[in-house]
Amino acid sequence: MDLPPGPSRERSRSPIYNKTNKTKILTDEELLLLLENDKWLSSEDDFDGSSDDNFEGILVDDFDNMAEVEEGNSNNDSHYMCLDSSTMNEMSDNSNNSLRKEPNNYETSWLSDPANANYIPFTATPGLKCVPEGNAPIDYFRLLVTDSFFDLLVEETNAYALDIFLNQTHESARINNWVDTNRKEMEIFIGLLFHMGTIRLSRLEDYWKTSRLFNIPCFREYMSRNRFMLILRALHFTRNPKEGEPIPHNRLYKIQSVLNYFNSKMEEVYEPPKNLSIDESMILWRGRLVFRQYIKNKRHKYGVKSYMLTEPWGFIHRVMVYSGQGHDISNTMSHTEYVVFKLMNGLFYEGRSLFMDNYYNSVHLSKLLLEKKTFVTGTLRSNRKNNPKDVIDKKLKKGESIYRYTKEGICVLKWKDKRDVLMISSEFSHSMCEVSSRTEVRQKPIIVKKYNENMSGIDRQDQMASYYPCERKSLRNVKKISLYDYKISVIESLLPKKDNKTQKNSEVKKTEAHLPKKVEKNEKNRYYKKRCKVCADKKIRKETIYYCDQCEDEPGLCLEQCFKEFHK
Repeated sequence: MDLPPGPSRERSRSPIYNKTNKTKILTDEELLLLLENDKWLSSEDDFDGSSDDNFEGILVDDFDNMAEVEEGNSNNDSHYMCLDSSTMNEMSDNSNNSLRKEPNNYETSWLSDPANANYIPFTATPGLKCVPEGNAPIDYFRLLVTDSFFDLLVEETNAYALDIFLNQTHESARINNWVDTNRKEMEIFIGLLFHMGTIRLSRLEDYWKTSRLFNIPCFREYMSRNRFMLILRALHFTRNPKEGEPIPHNRLYKIQSVLNYFNSKMEEVYEPPKNLSIDESMILWRGRLVFRQYIKNKRHKYGVKSYMLTEPWGFIHRVMVYSGQGHDISNTMSHTEYVVFKLMNGLFYEGRSLFMDNYYNSVHLSKLLLEKKTFVTGTLRSNRKNNPKDVIDKKLKKGESIYRYTKEGICVLKWKDKRDVLMISSEFSHSMCEVSSRTEVRQKPIIVKKYNENMSGIDRQDQMASYYPCERKSLRNVKKISLYDYKISVIESLLPKKDNKTQKNSEVKKTEAHLPKKVEKNEKNRYYKKRCKVCADKKIRKETIYYCDQCEDEPGLCLEQCFKEFHK
């Protein structure tokens, strides 16, 4: 049977009470019996009137759960009502706790006049915390990539190579020739990998070809092709779980040690400046991956998304890789708030200015960061909670603006350019300033100007990384992410100097006398003639049977004049 209609709140309460508290459930017959015996509460004054107000602080998800529970129990044959008064008190406490955990549903009062301007002095000292041994690029590289990092690569790579060897089934497998690597060889391997970014070839094997079209002796001199491919196959950063051990919940556990090393090392050697920005960067990857992302306005639209804390000129301070929905979350924060707080951990209470786009910004996040003495400036989505309605709904003409302030001094501004631009800032006001372009001088809000000046760090980082990319299609996604942030200015220092064959030949030219030599004969007792090198430089086609076997490439030379001229 159906209950008579009543207030929607009362209908939605009883299922929640039954879900959160173990109380006695009354059937229709028992309820009628209570009414006949005058055990029913005679007026609503006996209830705690404050319980209705407490529902305003419950999260939207809680209302969804209430609807789900009510819908799930609507098909029961017997209807019930809970009459335990302690239940209502506990429910009131639970709703108050939800308010304390998530203060995101409060009503924000907006002011048309700016409140007192926030002034938080910057107290940190930006720059290097330790001095490098020299002023060469390799000295700065050694500040970040120390011997302990190479030792980690050597240890994990040797261990993983042993696992591959024990699990291989083919007798002719390349891994059967594995010899444990060491720190020096690993440095050469990384140096060659960097050098592949400066000399782009289609396949890895092309770097070791001896053809005159692909002849690059540098790679052959330092490492054989098979050895390079073998180290690349076994390159590893973390031990795999053994048989019977559970797989780690962290999807990035294979590269987490490298990410932690980079973030901790940057914190150890460098103090970031006042102005910082947070944005996403894409590492190209089109293979199968559960947390592969698509961002249409990035250079690489498909790939692994990483959140980066950078300086305005592109210097990366911290990196956080996105590993899919359900990861990197908090019970008291949204995902974007969690990302911001994790990247800024240890940098609060020093008067820094953080610039972010509308993916992160909200009035609630601005208040939280302002409590930690950190300014926020950036774009704002119009559908965020607690936005001022009159600002969102206002229709503007080009050049007009409207703004509102919170009591904390947070400014939400809407400015009409070619389209509506919605901004938020806890540092700058709504005032306008002049901005010069190539053709004209325009008036723009100072919030927009400061945002454009400081928000290009990720784009500049992507631009610089695209010039000499060392990642390859054959690399697995784990290795690709780990090698992404390396610099290429240390290639020459990582590769020790070796004697060149050309240098040896030039020394022989100066110290030893060269004598002409005849070429060999073929089966028909005829000479294999060579084209004269000197005559060819003069654009004269002339063949000769004499050559110099002590010079590089053994050039053909005419017997008298050309031979002497070439050896001057």
